[in-house]
Formats: sequence, C-alpha cells, structure tokens
Amino acid sequence: MNEGLDDLDCKQVSRLISEGQDKQMPPFDRARLRLHLVICEACRNVDEQMQFLRRAMRRIDKDKGEPPP
Repeated sequence: MNEGLDDLDCKQVSRLISEGQDKQMPPFDRARLRLHLVICEACRNVDEQMQFLRRAMRRIDKDKGEPPP
C-alpha cells in the first residue's frame, strides 16, 4: 500500500488528533495530519477543541491538588 501525504479523511484525522494527545506520533503521520489541517477547517476546529479540553482537564487536575481558598 502506497500512502501519500494527502490520503487522510476526516475520520482518520480525528483519530490521529486524539492519539496524538496521548503519545508521540511518527513523523510521517504528523506531517500527514498537519497537511490535512492546512486544508480542512472542520478538522482544525476539532484539533482546537481537543487542545482546549486537554488544557481544561489539566487545569482541573492542578486545581484539585490545591487547598480551597
């Protein structure tokens, strides 16, 4: 199978975005993802939402460790 840089569909991109939150992506997959994000506004929005949720969850975890004011 010969995979090119532009062969991802939005479902595959969503999976890569999610997986990329938890582990390092291989350089080829990272390049494919970035290329798709350049051309697809919907997937850029998904990526931004996932980043926002990740930051929010980290903030909640951080706040749980601190005593109440």
